[in-house]
Amino acid sequence: MSVNITEILRKQEEVLTLRLEYWRNEVVFTPQWWFLLVSFIILVIFWLFILDKTRVVSILLFGFVAFSIVSILDTLGGELLLWEYPKMVLPWGPRIVTIDLMISIYFMILYQFFQSWKMYIIASICLSAIFSFILEPFASYLNIYMSLHWSHFYSFPIYILLTIFIKYVVDKLLKIEKTTGY
Repeated sequence: MSVNITEILRKQEEVLTLRLEYWRNEVVFTPQWWFLLVSFIILVIFWLFILDKTRVVSILLFGFVAFSIVSILDTLGGELLLWEYPKMVLPWGPRIVTIDLMISIYFMILYQFFQSWKMYIIASICLSAIFSFILEPFASYLNIYMSLHWSHFYSFPIYILLTIFIKYVVDKLLKIEKTTGY
């Protein structure tokens, strides 16, 4: 069976229409929708309050890299049917942009407060355990997150590796900037 781009686009349009209809009828203004929106707003306000203004550029660079990677992986997992989000703040875009942004903010908080590698790795392990074994099951319970072919145990090492990789990349970039003057 041969598939062409026109057929794919038609199916994509159909999915877009279904997703928007589902969101309008089943998601928007539900308790989960409000929970996601309010949690996100509270976290952003808290983060802005504690943000180290002397390191804002490096922390935002860290957050941008984190959000880019997290949202790509999250979209990939959704496209591969590893998980889905039955309740989302927006019907389009990254599967659940508020959660991806919240993960990035928590990663930025970690980066801000734990500057030595030893403490950063310990904090990263703790945060990864909270994300994997508390927040993911809680999101499942609230019907915000649905694991299809995924386990919380898979998430744990991935969160740790993500935080370590992102810190390594950002620290290298900042070192290059410092030594070259750019």
